[in-house]
Amino acid sequence: MEASSYWSRSAYAWVVICKNSKAHRAANVNAGHKIPLAETDEYASPPKVRSFGVTCDECGKEYSYEVEEVLRLEMDLPPDFKPHPPFE
Repeated sequence: MEASSYWSRSAYAWVVICKNSKAHRAANVNAGHKIPLAETDEYASPPKVRSFGVTCDECGKEYSYEVEEVLRLEMDLPPDFKPHPPFE
């Protein structure tokens, strides 16, 4: 079994929280479902994008988001992850 290292590099992503809270309530009451948009690092400035649409990877609903709703989150992205078009 491999032990995780304190010094190992963390992965970060730009995310938005799905606005369909009713659909995601049972799974994550307090935090909401996070939709990854692009890989980033701990120092990058927020992306300079205007409002953009995102389809939730879980519930399938599409909502419009503003740059102020984009968050940086420490998370591992799946190997087949593709960045959201405005973030490429």
